[in-house]
Amino acid sequence: MMAIIGMFFQDGLTGSAWGDWALYTASPMRAFENELGAQAPLGFFDPLGFSSDGDAYSFLRRRSVEIKHGRICMLATMGYITPELTGKFPGFLSPGSGLKFADVPNGLAAIGKVPAAGWFQIFSWMAFCEVGAGYDADVNEKKDPGNMGWRPPLLATDNPEIKKRRLASELANGRLAMMAIIGMFFQ
Repeated sequence: MMAIIGMFFQDGLTGSAWGDWALYTASPMRAFENELGAQAPLGFFDPLGFSSDGDAYSFLRRRSVEIKHGRICMLATMGYITPELTGKFPGFLSPGSGLKFADVPNGLAAIGKVPAAGWFQIFSWMAFCEVGAGYDADVNEKKDPGNMGWRPPLLATDNPEIKKRRLASELANGRLAMMAIIGMFFQ
């Protein structure tokens, strides 16, 4: 039943029940298929159709958010793994509470262990970083998504091919890290 409904849908989109996608070139769903991040084997992957309207600003904002979340998740993944391998900081996380760094577990179990003042510091730092970088400044100022004006000394390049390869790697690794940190939280 699902297969026949899918064939009807393809027939409406492409004019062929067998889905000759090459015939359907005017679709807004094809507006971003050649953008950075459209990688094998899936190509441009938008299963919920967020980009189906072809709005370039919305696409750039979503790409910017994807890059930022990927960067945060890459750091979070390393932050989850590193204490398991190297050990935790010596001393106290909260001297007033008598809470040592070694007493705080990894993952979601840490939420209940960190005192309220610690969460306030964490969220204050996040707000400082977001406001200091200019919320959505990369998209609103017509820069490349994720370009916050800082050039990492060992990674920055002016060679367009190397830059494209590195940005594609960052997107792929960020996507992997987003899945990895969720898996680590719920293992």
